[in-house]
Amino acid sequence: MRVVHYYARFLAHPSGVTDSVENWVRQARRAGYEAVVLCASVPAPREVPEDLRGSVRTVTHLGRGRTSWVPTGLASEVRPGDVVYLHEGWVVSNVVAARSARARGAVVVLMPHGVYEPGITSRLRDVAGARRAAEASVVRRVDWLHVFYPSERRLADDVARGRTAPALVLPNGAPAPEEVPRWVGAGDYFLWMGRYDPDHKGIDNLLRRWAELPAPRPRLMLAGPDFRGGRERTARLVHELGLDGTVDLRGNARGEEKWLLITGCRAYLHPSRWESCSITLLEMLAAGVPTVVSSTIHAAGPLRSAGAAVVADFARPTGLLGPLDEVDGNRDLGRRAREWTEGSATWERVGAEYRGWLSSLEEGAVR
Repeated sequence: MRVVHYYARFLAHPSGVTDSVENWVRQARRAGYEAVVLCASVPAPREVPEDLRGSVRTVTHLGRGRTSWVPTGLASEVRPGDVVYLHEGWVVSNVVAARSARARGAVVVLMPHGVYEPGITSRLRDVAGARRAAEASVVRRVDWLHVFYPSERRLADDVARGRTAPALVLPNGAPAPEEVPRWVGAGDYFLWMGRYDPDHKGIDNLLRRWAELPAPRPRLMLAGPDFRGGRERTARLVHELGLDGTVDLRGNARGEEKWLLITGCRAYLHPSRWESCSITLLEMLAAGVPTVVSSTIHAAGPLRSAGAAVVADFARPTGLLGPLDEVDGNRDLGRRAREWTEGSATWERVGAEYRGWLSSLEEGAVR
């Protein structure tokens, strides 16, 4: 049995999805299974991590890009008994891939990565409901859903408008705490880190809550790559709210610079309106950074129950005042975050459960 991940734009650019795909490939390989990624060829492919280069294969596609790609070479690469993962959604390529893989006798698994969130579905262009009907056909046709949190299952059910496949509920794993630098909290700033997408990532709510803080306001550091002009929009809002001199906007932080920001902050703030399974958030918890998460993300309930993070309503006026005081430099909270990560959330822990599920699939016990 092989584990095959089909994601047409895997080579187009790095993202949270490609990072997730790469890690699930590693978990299948550690469990003793051959694992490959099938994708479209692109003019300027991104660099793939060295340990996975031999596992990535391009297959023939018709079309000019994400919205029009049709995989014509997929059937020749899929074998009966393969476990074929489809990633994200709302694309013709997944509709065709689902049909092709099922026709070849594969077990088809859909990993949505949060694309069924209302914040996304409410903005889709959908002439006469054709796009939703096509996506519903994918969700109904797969053998399994692989979602990161239980609440994501309901979103897939809504898209399918009825009964869907059984669900494997297993999130992305976190790095082991001993593998990352440990938080020390020696800096004078609070930290947000992510893609400059003000709506999705809730940066606008975070800045409005910051403007409500009594003077002198603490320093807030924002760091991440631009996204469709989001950094400029963020800078304008900082100015409109009178936060110049209080809020610093930085570019994408990598390597040593990234970990210096993480380990030095007073606390990490995660205000996203929706979030499937943030790898950045998992890194913060592994490092023992005291963290505030938005009540609207899927991880909020589990993290609150585990005592690993503080949960806040970033959309509510003054909703950050209490949580910010609670999390500021809170070493006990940081310790609990590391303990929760070590005990429940590392890739080693996640991988063990994943290995058991793959073994059951191979034995034909859970198909």
